Amino acid sequence: MFGMAQGQSQILVKVDTTKPWQGYMNVFNLPDYSGGYVFGSPWGAADLRAFFTGTSTLTLLPNTNTYNPSDPFWANPDGSGNKFMEANFYVENAALRGNTVTFSFTVLSNQLYNGASGHLTRAFVKTLDSAAGYSLVPGAYEFVDLTNSMTPYSINITVDVPNGPSMVPQYGFVTTGPDVNPAWVATNGYVQIKVDNSDPSITGQPVNRRVQIGGAASLTVTATGGSTLGYQWKRYGTNLLNGGNISGATSSTLTISNAQPTDATVYSVRVTDTAGFVDSNPAVLRVKTAAEFANALDNPGFEDPLLDPVSQIPTPWNNFAGAGVRSTNDSYAFTPGYPIQTVDGTNAGDAYNAGEYNGVFQDVAAAPGDIFTADANFYISSLEAFFGDITAWLEVQFRNNGALITIWKTSIISNSEPTDVWFSLPATNGFGNDFVTPIGTARYLVAPPGTTSVRYQVTLHSLGGSSGSINYDAMRLMKKIPVTVSSTVSGGNVNLSWSSQGATSYQVVFKNNINDSVWTPVGGTVAGDGTVKSASFPVTGTKRFYAVSTL
Repeated sequence: MFGMAQGQSQILVKVDTTKPWQGYMNVFNLPDYSGGYVFGSPWGAADLRAFFTGTSTLTLLPNTNTYNPSDPFWANPDGSGNKFMEANFYVENAALRGNTVTFSFTVLSNQLYNGASGHLTRAFVKTLDSAAGYSLVPGAYEFVDLTNSMTPYSINITVDVPNGPSMVPQYGFVTTGPDVNPAWVATNGYVQIKVDNSDPSITGQPVNRRVQIGGAASLTVTATGGSTLGYQWKRYGTNLLNGGNISGATSSTLTISNAQPTDATVYSVRVTDTAGFVDSNPAVLRVKTAAEFANALDNPGFEDPLLDPVSQIPTPWNNFAGAGVRSTNDSYAFTPGYPIQTVDGTNAGDAYNAGEYNGVFQDVAAAPGDIFTADANFYISSLEAFFGDITAWLEVQFRNNGALITIWKTSIISNSEPTDVWFSLPATNGFGNDFVTPIGTARYLVAPPGTTSVRYQVTLHSLGGSSGSINYDAMRLMKKIPVTVSSTVSGGNVNLSWSSQGATSYQVVFKNNINDSVWTPVGGTVAGDGTVKSASFPVTGTKRFYAVSTL
């Protein structure tokens, strides 16, 4: 254990359903960790077989999600699983850096320990070093096996967490053992942990919202408590009052109608009952022009000043290993007189070789059938040029509750690229969820079945002995909205109208016969701006079919 440094404080953490619990599955060949690492990726709680029952119990089961007796990757000929699964269910909190953390919880039942199934559940507090490939920081972790018992008993784990921007503190549980047939769940047993939420407790935090100028945005909190709950929404810490375009200031849902750029700021809510109060996490409202709103990314130019206090990455971007933001007040390679270049604004993102994989990503909600295009602008300075085995690219990942489905990449940026010039690349090269198997090329990226989110990510891959950095700016993930056309006939004209999207151009086309292979453009292009657009054409003496296409 690390010695407690001056300035550290004691922080008590518990099994609390209001915290952002997340999952990560590591897969090894049997019999255990010595069998060889296969892969690791974020998994949803249901896929990990981790379940909160209301606000009372956390249940942890062995992995049954991957069982497939017909797939030799997951099963032996006799139907038994042939992978060693490490299911991590945990809370990651950068605010724990530089503090002594005590993880306190009560085990209600554990029927896995030393069981014939070969499964084990442990509790942990640990620190990973993102700059060193997310390796465990020596001495800054502790794992505790949960002993087999049908009688509730309490456990405290205390660990000193080191400080530093690359330190990643986590606490939670890990269940290890083979992947198993779902029919064997009763045989394999389970672990149950008591949930200890505060009173009152926020069970659903308000989330960031984006809205087009003039639109309405709602921020909602869900909470529980032992008595009647009260709410007070705040804007940058100042209590809000109902009136003007604000309603619901003292309810669970705050609504900002006719949103304007002056409404774009940070909101939070205080929830109270007779036992006390709890403050929500901050939520950011961003108010966009029609062109800005067409980009599914928030803060695409890294201009938003709202930074994570530790990583210094602007919300809602996330970083892994070497990534940051630089402005035109900064210089390349600490060289005065050579300021950072941008495409627009004063800021640009920066990825540098702090580890093997470096960069930033942003997750956007998506559904099967959604259509996107994606591109980014890149810049390599001759003062920080690529040297050695170092490459970069933009990738777009379609995901199902964290699990990768397909991935699309730009061409690979290497040390052969020209320096001191901005260049734009689209993500058009498709691969399967193994990152290797090609699935073709496409400009329009269609979300496959099962999609729940799309991840937009810049990756810098740097192997030993290489160096360099890459800037990126004016990022775009454009979601294509289907065009619905209405038509009327009046005064000898056919009148067409449709809702337009910002940053999108439209062209009216027609056919005289629906079976014709080619649509013929008519009239000029129409620039979308988020309003309803219209076009009018004389009625012809023959039947004509009209449509509106996006360009």
